[in-house]
Amino acid sequence: MKKNYPPEYIQIINRLLKDHAPLFWAALEDCSPAVGLRINPAKTSLVELQKDLLVEIEPLPWTAHGAALQETGDLGKHPYHTAGLYYIQEPSAMVPVAVLDPQPGERVLDLCAAPGGKTTQIQSRMKNEGLLIANDANPRRVQALSKNLERWGARNISVLCETPRRISKHLGDFFDRVLVDAPCSGEGTFRSDPGEIKKWSPEFSRRCCRIQDEILWFAAKMVRPGGVLVYSTCTFNQDENEGTIARFLGKNLDFRIDPIEPVQGYSKGIQLENAPSIDFTGAVRIWPHLSQGEGHFAARLRKSESSPRLPSSAIQDFSLPNPENQRIYSHFFGNTLKHTPSTEEILPGSRKLKSFGNRLYWIPDEMPSLKGLNIRHWGWWLGTIQADKFLPSPALASALHPEDAQLVLEFSLEDPHLLTYLRGSPVSDSRLEDMPEGWALVTCSGYSLGWGAVHRGRMKSYIPRWLRSN
Repeated sequence: MKKNYPPEYIQIINRLLKDHAPLFWAALEDCSPAVGLRINPAKTSLVELQKDLLVEIEPLPWTAHGAALQETGDLGKHPYHTAGLYYIQEPSAMVPVAVLDPQPGERVLDLCAAPGGKTTQIQSRMKNEGLLIANDANPRRVQALSKNLERWGARNISVLCETPRRISKHLGDFFDRVLVDAPCSGEGTFRSDPGEIKKWSPEFSRRCCRIQDEILWFAAKMVRPGGVLVYSTCTFNQDENEGTIARFLGKNLDFRIDPIEPVQGYSKGIQLENAPSIDFTGAVRIWPHLSQGEGHFAARLRKSESSPRLPSSAIQDFSLPNPENQRIYSHFFGNTLKHTPSTEEILPGSRKLKSFGNRLYWIPDEMPSLKGLNIRHWGWWLGTIQADKFLPSPALASALHPEDAQLVLEFSLEDPHLLTYLRGSPVSDSRLEDMPEGWALVTCSGYSLGWGAVHRGRMKSYIPRWLRSN
């Protein structure tokens, strides 16, 4: 083998796959890593995006919104990526949300959410209806999570940076569906990121098992009776997959494996010798030699309808904006936005507008009080009040359409002013000479990119630093 795999890892794969193991090793050694993208259905379709990007795509069997690519190239730097039209994502990483099957109007928790690939997929399937809470315990990773959700145009969402223990104590069995895409030993990333091989060891895998057991224990407490808990990893060994499920079911008798419907590319879970009474064939594995993907495991668990309810301390107690902040926001809305179906719920005076510090949010009806938890975003972040002025957020721009704004500056992909804006530099465009001063929604091919402040025939770019082009 070309790569220096640990001998214990080689033994694990050979034992699991037996006669098929040579095909697995050949796929890792001789084939390029699987790459893909997933569209934002609120903004585009696979057919439209293929025409716009001029790339060859192959639709995936487990999601209508995802496709495999030959290569991603510079797609991560394209203005359409900035506008939130798609998310670059490894194909098998789209399986857990397909298994979770979130529905509009539900309460959903993505417990280990960063950097946001699965969260944005959940949000798309919920169509901005219901409540999605995304959490990650790592402060650095939760920053990437927040940014990706802002770029996506997500409205019905809150972002936390908390431990599963504290969330479960605060919210109780609040959720219809919970996704645990657990920290793992990452064996499914060895082909795309060979550096991960050096991190692997049997002890590292055992540490992952202990972390997974703890996360699942508290995740189970947050699922309502009759609700769904999906557990997934991007690793292959049984200790972290079927083994974790077996340990969980041994301690949580009110859960059972809910068999996953067969789909092209899915392989069945593998029976455990020390747990013969549990049928793991209802779980799913993605193998790189059998499917389009680097490797994933997913199991769907359903909680008994007769499980006793757990208490919640979360009683909604949000504060309305004070009169001065309401005046400032009302002035911004009246001079910047139009009253359209997209802006109906954020009209000045709406009961869903809430203040947290100097930030203004739109809060979904289903949102409980999160007071006492470490909150990164309370809801849809509309903007920030500074020095008696309202600064609109990137999250607001991403969720709007050109018809929602009074001032719109549209760029084509070929317009040199587009790159100037994306670099964060002031824009001088002849169209600005006759444009009123104020906030303009900047778009490319009709897709919202961000805000610009028009003043004296020029426009200051307010594209956030993390989205700027070099």
